[in-house]
This record gives sequence, structure tokens and C-alpha cells, in this order.
Amino acid sequence: MTVLVPTGTAGPLTTAFTIAARTGLQLARTPQVLGIAVVQSVLFLLMFRYVIGGAIGVEGVSYVEFLVPGFVVSGLIFTAGGSAVAVAEDAASGLYDRLRSLPIPGIAVLAGRALADAALMFFVALVTLLVGVVVGFRFGGSAAEALAAIGLVAVFSLAFAWIFVWLGLVSGSAQAAQGLGILGVPFSFLSSAFVRSTRCPRCSRSSPITSRSPSWSRRGVDCCSGTRRRRRSSTAFPTT
Repeated sequence: MTVLVPTGTAGPLTTAFTIAARTGLQLARTPQVLGIAVVQSVLFLLMFRYVIGGAIGVEGVSYVEFLVPGFVVSGLIFTAGGSAVAVAEDAASGLYDRLRSLPIPGIAVLAGRALADAALMFFVALVTLLVGVVVGFRFGGSAAEALAAIGLVAVFSLAFAWIFVWLGLVSGSAQAAQGLGILGVPFSFLSSAFVRSTRCPRCSRSSPITSRSPSWSRRGVDCCSGTRRRRRSSTAFPTT
């Protein structure tokens, strides 16, 4: 019996999609991960909408219209923390060491992980957006603008996935990765995602976090969804 020796190597796309499929199967076998991510994001949204939102005033537009675009993007950080933990656990188990010994592109392994995590974050963001529509948010633009806004959320999901994959690799352990992931959450509260930057203290109003992150993502989603245009037509106050 002749055993054929495999020749050549798997291409980057093949490797990336194979790793993404493996991660997807892991998520399918542990639905608790998806369930917790969805419930956590929805609970935070409802808390800001009905508990904290009543104490926050936004000129010219209802708070739910202001909250949902920024929260959908900022909420990706809450979901991405689990990605860093999973990558750290895979690294500790020796998975990446074994894959490194194979004739496959190393960067494609991380790309596959990032794709799967981005898909998870994007799904959670879509569920959160649907809940936002249920509690009062409405797109102010055309269908094309709404699709463009959703496309931007997909881009942000992939960007955050890469960041948290890197955090998982450099953390050294799952516990440290979890701590690093939690550190990203306060930055979203320092941004203009939940309150206008004009209401922030002067010292934080001019900081890069308050003025650019993730308010730059809010601007993109707002412009595509038409929310920003609706604000301009209803108030003379500047948007953040």
C-alpha cells in the first residue's frame, strides 16, 4: 500500500477559513458564550435607556436616538473581552505551538480567529440594534444609508477583534486576558457615546478619548443612518 505524502501548503484563505470554522464550531458547542454576550449587551442597553437615560439630557433629540448608535459600537468592547480570554486559553493549551509546526501561514491562523470573533461581535451588535429599534430608535435615512451603517459596524467588529486577539496573545494567561479586556470598558464611558462631550469636564473634553474614540465611530454610523441629519434639522446645538 502506497501512502501519498502531501505536498505544498494550505493557502492563507484556506487556513483562515478553517480556523474560523473551528472557532465557530466551538461557539456552537458552547451556546452559553453567545447567550451571555447577547444578554449582557441587551441588559446594558436597557439599563442606559430606562434607568440612567432619564437623568441624562440631550438637546434636540430623544436620548434613545442619541444612545443607540454609540452604544452599538461601544458595546463591541463588552463582547470582545471574551475573545482575548479564548485566545489566551488556546495559547496556554499549546494549540498555536502545534499549528506553528505546520506548513501554514502563521498570520492566517490569527486572521481566522479574528474573523470568527468579529462574526460573533457583529451578531451581538445586530441583536442589540434590533432591541434598540424596539425601545424607540429609528433610522432617519434611507435603506442604503442604514445598510452602510450596518456595514460600518461590521468593519468596527473586525478591528476590535484584531485588537483583542493581540491582547490575548500578549497577556500570558486567561486571567490576565480577562483583566486586560475589562480595562477597555472604561474608555467607552470616557467617550461621547453616552453623553455629549460638551457636558464633560473641560479637562476630559479635549482629550483624544472624549473627542475621537469612539465618537468618530458614532459620527460614521450617525451619518450613514441619518440620525445626525435628523439632529441638525431639529436643533441648533452642535453634535459630538
